[in-house]
Amino acid sequence: MKLHITSLQLFLMLFIAMTGTVFVSFQSLMVNAVGRDAWWLFLAQGLLILPHLWLFNRFYQDFKWSGPIAFLYGVYWFLVMASFLGYIGYTLNVWAYPKTPAIVIMALVVIVLFYMMSSRDETTVNIGVILIPMILLFMLFVYMGINHAVWTNLFPVGEASLQELQRGSIKAQLPFIGIELFLLLRTFVPGKLSTWKLAVYSGIWLLFFLQMLIIPMVYFALEEFKLISEPIMYMLKSQDVAFMERLDLLFVYIWLAWSFVAMGIYAFSVMRLLPEKIKKRRTRNAAVFCILLLAVGSRLATKETVRLSGSLLLYAHLFFAVALPFLVIMVNRVFGKKRGGKPA
Repeated sequence: MKLHITSLQLFLMLFIAMTGTVFVSFQSLMVNAVGRDAWWLFLAQGLLILPHLWLFNRFYQDFKWSGPIAFLYGVYWFLVMASFLGYIGYTLNVWAYPKTPAIVIMALVVIVLFYMMSSRDETTVNIGVILIPMILLFMLFVYMGINHAVWTNLFPVGEASLQELQRGSIKAQLPFIGIELFLLLRTFVPGKLSTWKLAVYSGIWLLFFLQMLIIPMVYFALEEFKLISEPIMYMLKSQDVAFMERLDLLFVYIWLAWSFVAMGIYAFSVMRLLPEKIKKRRTRNAAVFCILLLAVGSRLATKETVRLSGSLLLYAHLFFAVALPFLVIMVNRVFGKKRGGKPA
C-alpha cells in the first residue's frame, strides 16, 4: 500500500530535518566569515528558499528516482546522518556527559534510531508532533536573552570584502541542508501543493533561522564568536533562572530529541529508496543500517573531524540540492519531449 502524507506532515518533517542539528552552530561560522554582515547576507540568501521549493514542487515529477540516482542520494543522506551523529556525540561529550565515551553516547542514539526505523512508517511521519511544544519552549528560553541584547552589535554593515562575502555565502548554506528531501517527500502527498503553503513554510523557516542568528549576534560581542562554537548553548548557559541551575542542560535534552527525529526522517528517506524486495525486511535493514552508521559516525566524533565533515557537507549539499536535481530534471524533460511524452 502506497504511503500518503498530508502537506502539513510534509512541511513538519522537512522543517525538523533542516533544523535538527545545524541551528546550534552555524552562527559562529557565518559571523567569523563576514562579521556583522552575517545577518543581512543570510536574509538575502534565505529569501531564495521559496523559489527553490517552488521549482522543486513544479518539477518534482520530472525528478525520476532511478536506481543510480536513488543510490547516490541514499549514500549522501547516510553520510549526512553519520556527520550529524558524530557532531551529536562530540557535543554531548563536551556539554552534558564529559566522562562518558562518545561511542557510548552515539550507541544510545543509534538504539533509539533503530526503534524508529523498525517501526511502521507512520511512526516517523507523526512523531515530529511531540517536538512542537519543545520547540516553543526552546524559543521562549532563547528570547530571555533579549534582555541583555546590544542591538548596535548588528551595525555597521558593508565592511566585509567580496572574498569574505563569498565565504560567508557558502557558510549560509548550512541551514539549507536537507531541502532536497522535499523531492522525495512530495511524492507521498497526493494532489497539488499550493504556492501559498510553500510561502508559509518558507517564512517560518526563514524567521526561525534569522532569529537563531540575530539573537546571538546582539548577545555576544563580535570577537567572542571566535571563542564559542555553539553560541545558543553558551547563551543559555550564561542565563540565570530560578528554577534551574544550568538552563543549557535542559536545552541539550530538547536538542537531542530534535536530533533523534531529524535523523529518523533521513533514515526513513533512505529506506524508501531501497528496492521493494529488500525494503520488506525492515528489522534486518534497520539493524544493518544502524551498525554501519555507528561505525562511520564514531570516526567523526572529534573536533577536527566535525569541522572537516561540516565543510565537506556544504559542498556536497550544493551538488545534491542544486546541481544534480537541475541536471536530472532537465535530462528527463528533454528526453521526455523527444519520446513524445508530456513532462510535468
